Amino acid sequence: MFLTQTFIYTLTPKFDILISGGGSYARQEYTNFFTNAYSHKDRIGFDNLWLGFIYTGDSIADLIPQITFQTAVVQREKAINQTKNFYLKSQSLQASLRGYSDPVVYSIYTGFGYNQSRKFKTLKIEYGNSIYVGGDLSIILSPKITLDLGAEQRFQMKQKINGYQNSEVRSIPTLSLGSTYSINSDTA
Repeated sequence: MFLTQTFIYTLTPKFDILISGGGSYARQEYTNFFTNAYSHKDRIGFDNLWLGFIYTGDSIADLIPQITFQTAVVQREKAINQTKNFYLKSQSLQASLRGYSDPVVYSIYTGFGYNQSRKFKTLKIEYGNSIYVGGDLSIILSPKITLDLGAEQRFQMKQKINGYQNSEVRSIPTLSLGSTYSINSDTA
């Protein structure tokens, strides 16, 4: 299970700072080879911290264009029993069109994700870059709370480990469900 928390701070009406952090919970279940007893290990951990900005343009008809750029300040990854932190190795650039029809805020977007290679003790992993398209729908439940739904189709390019390709282009569809709470006093 993954949990991501995003904070957006408005500097000017057209420029926002974005900070996003993520963590995960994983349960590894197994049977002990020597005792034949069932056992498990739980892991709760920090995965990443992203920093970026959102630029909002002037409206085009009823749609508002936005450009979002993010960079991974730190990403914690594990490969063959080695956990390592990587700094500034992934970036994301996204263009979106946002609209509003009471009580719904909707957007369509497309973007590009860039990944630099990761070097572990015995491995060099090249994840490949990605392109994606998607849409979001936020239903306004109150001035401070929304219910958020999303769908995205991502295409991840070929992955290499130690220079050898070990995957083809991958199609990664994603559905998301969440909620937003505004801590801004202006929305009360």
